[in-house]
Amino acid sequence: MNKVNILDWKEFQISRLFKISSPASRSIKTYNEGDVPYVSSGSINNGIISYLEPNKDEDLEKGNCITVSPLDGSSFYQEDDFLGRGGAGSAISLLYNENLTRYNALFICTVIKIMAQKFDYSDALTSNNLKTLRVSLPAQKDKNGEFIIDTNKKYTDEGFVPDWDYMGAYMEVIEEKAQKRIDILNKL
Repeated sequence: MNKVNILDWKEFQISRLFKISSPASRSIKTYNEGDVPYVSSGSINNGIISYLEPNKDEDLEKGNCITVSPLDGSSFYQEDDFLGRGGAGSAISLLYNENLTRYNALFICTVIKIMAQKFDYSDALTSNNLKTLRVSLPAQKDKNGEFIIDTNKKYTDEGFVPDWDYMGAYMEVIEEKAQKRIDILNKL
């Protein structure tokens, strides 16, 4: 796959790309150890800080979403259902879109993390700031290289549509290359 050409990427507002929500208010102290990931505003380990047993009749956050930390913009793809840290100012935000896959989510997580660098602790990437955050992404084109325009203008006022497939394919290639390098290192 060729190098990424960002010159013709289009700007998308996060609130038009995703349904944004917050997890229920939870304190880790009220849980026993278990096997359900507890996702917080950490910047490593996919944001997972523990594995817990959900309380009786407690709803889990649905997987296939992106979690975003307000503290540093750390963004991770959560494939499976999980318990999310909600409540206070450091509660994570949850981003849902029916087009989200593991691979295009990894692409978008990287873009969000880069854009989050403009925020600092006093101006955290809260769900309100996240809603207005604009990110540049590849937009769908037809076979002639012309942008595909959505007349419903779901994602932008101009009608541009994110190229979910391109983002996913790009990250699959990156992962394959990384895996080949890991395999070589494991043979040493």
